[in-house]
Amino acid sequence: MRGVARRRLATLACLGLLLILALLAGAGSAVPRAGVSTAPPMGTPSAVTIRVSMAVDNVYRFSSREKTFSVEGTLRLSAPAEVMGRWLAAGVDPLTLVRFQNLVEPWDSLLEASSGPLRLGADLGRDYRFNGNFYSDEIDYRGYPFGTLPLQIRLVPDPSFPATIAKPPRIRLEADSAASGVSRRSNMNGYRLRSWRLFPSRGGVEMELLYDPIGWAALVKWLLPLTITMVVMLLTPNLRAGFSSERLAIPPVILLTLVFMQQAYRDSLPSLPYLTVMDGLYAFSYLVTLVFFCEFIWCANRLDRLASDGGGPQRPRLERRIERLELGLQLASLAGYGVLLLWALGQR
Repeated sequence: MRGVARRRLATLACLGLLLILALLAGAGSAVPRAGVSTAPPMGTPSAVTIRVSMAVDNVYRFSSREKTFSVEGTLRLSAPAEVMGRWLAAGVDPLTLVRFQNLVEPWDSLLEASSGPLRLGADLGRDYRFNGNFYSDEIDYRGYPFGTLPLQIRLVPDPSFPATIAKPPRIRLEADSAASGVSRRSNMNGYRLRSWRLFPSRGGVEMELLYDPIGWAALVKWLLPLTITMVVMLLTPNLRAGFSSERLAIPPVILLTLVFMQQAYRDSLPSLPYLTVMDGLYAFSYLVTLVFFCEFIWCANRLDRLASDGGGPQRPRLERRIERLELGLQLASLAGYGVLLLWALGQR
């Protein structure tokens, strides 16, 4: 009996040892060994870089009120030849993988292929003709109409692969500035192109056009009428104080003229939470006109009271005092306009 028990114990010990060895072998095969790469999980999309270049032929129909502008140009999309070839064979147009982020009314814009596949070194590309209306939210009107005008065209990934592509890749856009450009016809009415650049931005690619206003055009359109109106106002005190009725008739006319001119100016801009340079000039012009109007009323009352009291001999003395006061107001007004012009230069 003791021999049978010993054999059973030996058998159980051997079975337990084999079981432990099997478990250790299974655990060792589950842990990857150093220097041995593991296969990536199935279904993880790879990234594909699409190079973007843009040639702007014309910029027109800029609306300062709507912050919109129209652009006509050529867009080129290129990718590695192997990847692009598979897409084209599967009926995937690279244009369906991107979209203009700030395009307004896309149903009323043109976006069509203008060439077949182009061999570009190791890449395969295609050209597209586009013409549309874009919105620029980076415009700051603080220096308007003399500040810099930035216009943007933003292109972002928007992959829309058909069911024939089992594992759609992630799309990454890369700016190709060397193959991009801007035509001389991109100058708009009243603006001249200063510079342009194509750069990566917000997960996509952005073309930025910087415009400077043509000085004389902005001066004649907006600043010259205001200047002439206020010159008339500042010259009014040069009338002798005895012409009280004529002096009092001019400030109300100037005020009405300022109101109509500012209304025409504001109609060209959207609603803004801040003051522009022209708003500052108009506000100061209102103040100057009101101060002179009040001063004219005071002078007329003093002269009339002096005449009623029979103080004729004191009239020349009072008129000289009025002239000195009005000269000080004229100089203070000119100094105020000088400060405003320095502030306007700082807003450029």
